[in-house]
Amino acid sequence: MPRPLGKKGETRKRKEQTVPPAGPQLAPDLRRDRRTPVPDEEIVTRLNELLEAERAGVEAAAVLQREHRKGVTDTELKKFAEDEATACAGLRQTILRYAGQPSDRTGEFAQKVAALKHEGERLTLLARGQAWVVKRLDVLLGMPLDVETQAFLTEMREEHLENIDACNRRAEDLSAPPSLPYRDLPFAALREAHDRMYFGSWRSPEATPRDHERAYYQLGRYLGVLAEEVQRARSLEARSYLTKARAAYTTANPETYGEAALRSLDNALSYAHTALNALLRHYRAPNHDPRDFESFYDVVAVPFQDLA
Repeated sequence: MPRPLGKKGETRKRKEQTVPPAGPQLAPDLRRDRRTPVPDEEIVTRLNELLEAERAGVEAAAVLQREHRKGVTDTELKKFAEDEATACAGLRQTILRYAGQPSDRTGEFAQKVAALKHEGERLTLLARGQAWVVKRLDVLLGMPLDVETQAFLTEMREEHLENIDACNRRAEDLSAPPSLPYRDLPFAALREAHDRMYFGSWRSPEATPRDHERAYYQLGRYLGVLAEEVQRARSLEARSYLTKARAAYTTANPETYGEAALRSLDNALSYAHTALNALLRHYRAPNHDPRDFESFYDVVAVPFQDLA
């Protein structure tokens, strides 16, 4: 039975649709994963930079263990030291796999940690050192690496982010003095805690679901501290924005709301920042702009020994 005739031009249209486009075709996932080739020598240089930093981290943990102050528990110190030692061993093996020569140098980071008098300051500096490593891991993870190296560095990144959170939480518990750029500013602790989240790894393109989950709990703690200051100041404007921040936070749990939670998390942080500025205005102080402190968090170009 003959096929019914279609409308004029329909046959021609079908033929045009079935003609494959010219040129070789790549699967979409391959196109997305293509990365610019990087010489092995550059990868080895970056790995050695991390090895020197991790070796300094092992010494810093030993300093805290020897002095055994109240800042961190034995379990936390043991985990920190083990994570740094494991990273050293893994980095050394990775460098050898890339036919490189592992560095035997160690930075002076441990001495800088030991020189600080306040235990909270020590923990804040430890967290800053861990963040330095994460920034460089993000750069390395953007390079074309073998599967084994990619998996190792990804795990190392996660361990460092956990240690950053633990150090910062314990420093807050000990009422650590604000870092130097914030010191002597009104509401210095609130400013610094806000900026840690504002410049946090959860807002980077390399962020993982675990990064978002950590940020969710960090922001919850921050809103609690902010609420105490708002209540004390009795600023109606600050209270209004705090209410909006809390409302956005109710839908910011990544485990419950998935990808949509990220927008709520960002909105909650934005409202919290506005509430902070309302507090500052209440006391006739200038607004807080995180961009004024960007260089303190942009540590990619800062040598590890220069951290302070």
